[in-house]
Amino acid sequence: MPSLPSLTLIGPGRAGRALARSWIQSGGQLDAVIGRTLPSAERGVEALRCGRTAVLERGAFETEVVVLAVPDDLIGEVASDAAGALTCRLAYHLSGALPAAVLGPLSRAGASLGSFHPLRAFTGGPDETLRGAFVTIEGDEKACRAALGFSEILGGEAHRISADAKPLYHAGATLAAGGVVSLIGLAARAWSLAGIPEELSRPALAALAGRAAAGAALQGFAEALTGPIARRDLATVRSHCAALAAHPDLLAMYRALASETIARTPGIGREEELRAVLAC
Repeated sequence: MPSLPSLTLIGPGRAGRALARSWIQSGGQLDAVIGRTLPSAERGVEALRCGRTAVLERGAFETEVVVLAVPDDLIGEVASDAAGALTCRLAYHLSGALPAAVLGPLSRAGASLGSFHPLRAFTGGPDETLRGAFVTIEGDEKACRAALGFSEILGGEAHRISADAKPLYHAGATLAAGGVVSLIGLAARAWSLAGIPEELSRPALAALAGRAAAGAALQGFAEALTGPIARRDLATVRSHCAALAAHPDLLAMYRALASETIARTPGIGREEELRAVLAC
């Protein structure tokens, strides 16, 4: 297995720290941590216990790999700043939606460009790494080949994707991550209307959602789905719709999820009856 080259991290946020921590634990060298300000870089070095601090405005330096772990809307701007401050042979960003081409200024500085997106909801925990993460890779052939090797060393599960497929891929990921949290928020609102306070509903509903999600990882959707829609319990569904009628946004989400459940559980029967109940 190839060794890891030296890395410079731009943006020591949750995802950036997790990647850098994986890099260090896998035997790679962290050259520098770059922040928008020196204090932000210092906080990153303190969290990682490795690397030196730097800001893009302070002099040019060389590194082998640079990773931009900054918000999507800032990637192009930061790449332009970085192109005037450092030289590297490989440059990546961590966006799941944007193409590697957004790093264009760094290609003029001699870098092969790629995107490296670990599919994980990072919490900022001190032990968080990329081990076991699904990783999508896109970009120049040289950068992609190298990234496949990096992912293997870091313990990720790498898959290549085309640039034009990334927005759809990332939209799906957003539904599965932020969408689940938002869905738990809607469910907690329904419980609040039923008299159960959020400090009780949030952990209970999150645990329920976690168990359901674990089932989807182990079984097909038809086997993992449960509840009155999957069972075709029409009377129960009718009572749900009546209870949600005064709350249109909750009812709209209930109907949308019910429609997907029906589509994922074909052949049980009573589909048209169920759709009629949901339409009321």
